[in-house]
Amino acid sequence: MSILSSLFGKEVVVGLDIGSSMIKAVQIEAVRGGFRIVRAAEQKTPQGAVRDGIVISREPVAAAIRQMLQAAGITANTAVLSVAGPSVTVRQIRVPKMNEATLNKAIRYEAGKYINTNLEDAALAFEILGPAEDDPTQMDVMLVGTSREIVDSRVAVAQLADLDAVAVDIESFAIMRAIVDLSPDDFADENLRAIVDIGASHTEVIILSGPDFALTRSIPISGDTFADALKNQLRIEASEAELRKMEIDMGALITGEGTTESLEMARIVQTTIDELLREIRRSINYFQSQLTEEGVSTNLSEILLVGGSAQMRNIAAYMSARLGISTRLCDPFSSARIETSPEAEEWLQDQGPSLTAALGLAMKEHMNPVAAGKR
Repeated sequence: MSILSSLFGKEVVVGLDIGSSMIKAVQIEAVRGGFRIVRAAEQKTPQGAVRDGIVISREPVAAAIRQMLQAAGITANTAVLSVAGPSVTVRQIRVPKMNEATLNKAIRYEAGKYINTNLEDAALAFEILGPAEDDPTQMDVMLVGTSREIVDSRVAVAQLADLDAVAVDIESFAIMRAIVDLSPDDFADENLRAIVDIGASHTEVIILSGPDFALTRSIPISGDTFADALKNQLRIEASEAELRKMEIDMGALITGEGTTESLEMARIVQTTIDELLREIRRSINYFQSQLTEEGVSTNLSEILLVGGSAQMRNIAAYMSARLGISTRLCDPFSSARIETSPEAEEWLQDQGPSLTAALGLAMKEHMNPVAAGKR
């Protein structure tokens, strides 16, 4: 936070989700029992401006952010940003018991065992979760690492957009915050669940054990991959392929009903979606196998879908039929802990799956330090 804003102005935070396809922003304020949505907005990301998580065209993206915030009446001066994708590593590790200062010096050595990147160019963070249950000489630590270039590019863009970056979060943690912390009763059991975030450039699979984070995996099959299948098969422009993608009804492949054209369109993306489902199944099976070895229940009760391409028509029903696991589209704005104005309620619920990460980012600075640190 800048000195001027801390001395002369109130810090107003916005959750800012900078994606390769869309930029999303959510501004909230704490109220009794939950949060009120002050403003929310989205804007197309300048084409080709974000690649592999790095903002490579900073000024155009900053200009798009400024335009979006101004149009939505968001007067924030600070932002919580996020990073996601294959370059992000999130691992729970076990290390000898030590204090935080000592671990801070040793973390790069420990990270070298788990992160497949040049540690000199890596941004690392950790959270001490507590002593290991089965060994008092050890402790469990949540380790996070990613490319420093990704982090630096996003912080720089925020600054160009006249926003101070107060935190850079992991997108998976932000999504969990928006889903789990707003509806804790839904996660009070010990069942396994998967949150599947189908974004433009990648799909993130987040495994939960009850309300707790267990595993995240990035899969390079996503909304752009679906659109590419249409573009190549139909020989159309990328923009038209994106529009056609959201018109496809995947339910037609379950019922066999629909026009010849609608069935043909669904079959074009079916191969790619089925490939994504195989990778999701592999992620779930991997974690279940780890639990089986430990003698823990491996029941996966449901899959929750978020992300822009999760809003393809009946994709949840298609996934449920193919995977044999109850799957539903998740809308965090329908939580009883969220207040919205009547005129914005319908739009927020329509866009809820794609705004989930931005909502979780906005919530971060309102959470208590322990909860915010764990996700």
